[in-house]
Amino acid sequence: MLQIADADIAEALIWHLWQEGLPRSGRLRLTDGRTLRLYHPGTLNPESGPDFLQAVLSFGPGKRLRGDVEIHVRPADWQRHGHTRDPRYNDVVLHVVMWHDEKNPVVRKENGQYVPTLVLSEHFQHGLDRIRRQHRQRLEVPAPADYPCQSLMKRLSVERVHAMLDRKGSDRFRQKAAAITRRMKQVSAEQALYEFVMRAAGYVKNSDACQTLARRLPLATIRVVVGTGGGHRIVDLQALLFGVAGLLPSQRLAYSGDLPKDPYVSELETRWETFRRSVPVRSMQEHDWLFFRLRPLNFPTVRLAAMSYFIAAGLRDGLDTIITGPMSSGAEQGPAALLRRTSRQFEEMTRPLPGDYWLKHTVFGEPSRTARTALIGRDRLQGMMVDVVLPFIYALAHRDSRSDRMRLVREMYAGFGRQASNSVIQSMTNLLFHDTPEKKATIDRAILQQGMLQIDRETCRIKACGECVMNGSYTRRGVK
Repeated sequence: MLQIADADIAEALIWHLWQEGLPRSGRLRLTDGRTLRLYHPGTLNPESGPDFLQAVLSFGPGKRLRGDVEIHVRPADWQRHGHTRDPRYNDVVLHVVMWHDEKNPVVRKENGQYVPTLVLSEHFQHGLDRIRRQHRQRLEVPAPADYPCQSLMKRLSVERVHAMLDRKGSDRFRQKAAAITRRMKQVSAEQALYEFVMRAAGYVKNSDACQTLARRLPLATIRVVVGTGGGHRIVDLQALLFGVAGLLPSQRLAYSGDLPKDPYVSELETRWETFRRSVPVRSMQEHDWLFFRLRPLNFPTVRLAAMSYFIAAGLRDGLDTIITGPMSSGAEQGPAALLRRTSRQFEEMTRPLPGDYWLKHTVFGEPSRTARTALIGRDRLQGMMVDVVLPFIYALAHRDSRSDRMRLVREMYAGFGRQASNSVIQSMTNLLFHDTPEKKATIDRAILQQGMLQIDRETCRIKACGECVMNGSYTRRGVK
């Protein structure tokens, strides 16, 4: 058996060994004596949870199974990392470790089911040094530029490139507005806005959880509990949001019964005890929320605190009324002025009071190293404008058959400046403009970036180049 120090095993190398370091023919021996046949290692999970999703394998003579795979250095890491108590790991069908311990613990999931274990070091096809060299070489050598759109970019003018991206960016905008329209057929326009803003506030990792919270705690319930007048306090809304989210210290296993000794925390806990009798739903649970691999400023605690101000802004007159105020009172000002006013209005709705607890904290009981003046950064607010606010105003105009306002919102969207880049926008920019940096510099509006996101979603992720708007066949349809 190969013996090496823990420090020598980087996480990425273990993932590489699972994906490419094992023989794909024959059977692998498990620690319980059974054999394993691996058909597909699964997809690497960039989020918190099992390391690989939807692997395909079989045990002994049994049928093929599809499930998740969790990878550790040692067998005992399963329990050490708390997976025994975490239902997110209930779909795991195989535990993969670097090497065997003398006393290999039985691995069980939160639902009590047994998980078989495979020891990687017992099945290497080559020595570890050779595997390390191959892995380093793979990281150092760039992937070949074999996408047809890269050569197409060299031939098309900037205007033609923008026309294609504008088309897909418009498609993406209409799809977002259509999703809001579908929801408005089930709930009020204000509730739909609340749900979609909450989802956007969760960004990527907590979007589903934030949307679930908004549906579990609708605005109608919030108004019943805290009222609609000016007498409510932000702490009431924060206690209600954190309590239904299941994120109060008293609700979380992470605190192990030792609650932070903090006046703000004590007040939240007291208020939640009063409020929860009036909330007709069960609270969410700690495992519904992701903190892992998140910047502290993006923790769900901070984002929900920001949403308490957004909710408070519309308790009396309605969130939809407030957000569409600039459009209703000044449509004649033109798209540029309206966009500035609407952006300022949305930013104002999320602006915290100067002494808010969460300007100096990201988790309960632990002060941050640096204080802040906002709970949601300007870049994220601008992203929420593009993803939710403008599509919502467009959906309302469509519902009310206001073609003039629909046209105006489209012009506001078309004139929206460059958004902050994310990993997908960056990757798509590098892909499309690999050899044309002068065209890359012209991507200066959100609609063009959104067009790249739409192309990635529709075709690039599955490399369906034949169906892409930017493949060579598009020139034969008239864009040259």
